[in-house]
Amino acid sequence: MKKLLTGCLMAGLLSGLSLAAYGAEKMKEYPAGEEKEINHMKIAAVYLRPIDMEPRGADLAASQADIHLEADIHALKGNPNGFGAGEWIPYLTVTYKLENLDTGAKKEGKFMPMVAKDGPHYGSNIKMMGAGNYKVTYTIDSPAKQGFGRHTDAYSGVGKWFQTFTVDYKFKYVPIK
Repeated sequence: MKKLLTGCLMAGLLSGLSLAAYGAEKMKEYPAGEEKEINHMKIAAVYLRPIDMEPRGADLAASQADIHLEADIHALKGNPNGFGAGEWIPYLTVTYKLENLDTGAKKEGKFMPMVAKDGPHYGSNIKMMGAGNYKVTYTIDSPAKQGFGRHTDAYSGVGKWFQTFTVDYKFKYVPIK
């Protein structure tokens, strides 16, 4: 009986570890180029398997997409806009232009802000234009575009918002299995 109980416990443990490993692999992020530091922010482009999200219908369904593309945007130390090092920057308007450099096929869209277990980000489910070499360009507008205010007095004021800017990344896309 003791051997049976030990065997069952081991099987359960291995099963749990297998599920955890499966979950980690399923949520693995792939870099879409090197992180960039611009305007006192660290901006990373990453993708992972397409994901289900709410509100339903606000984005392409995971079943119709190939990837979930993200813009991870966090403050760097010394950010003049009142954000501490590592804090996510809210109220940005982030659009993307994606180009398959091998075929010339292009598409563009707008990211929505959202949150996942690894924190808030801007993202969208996307149907890719085949495997190959890609360029993705993010255009990032400051929170002022969405009416996010800032203090301007001498005691509690923060720096002016940055001007709209773009950031480019190049990466090789291999479909996720």
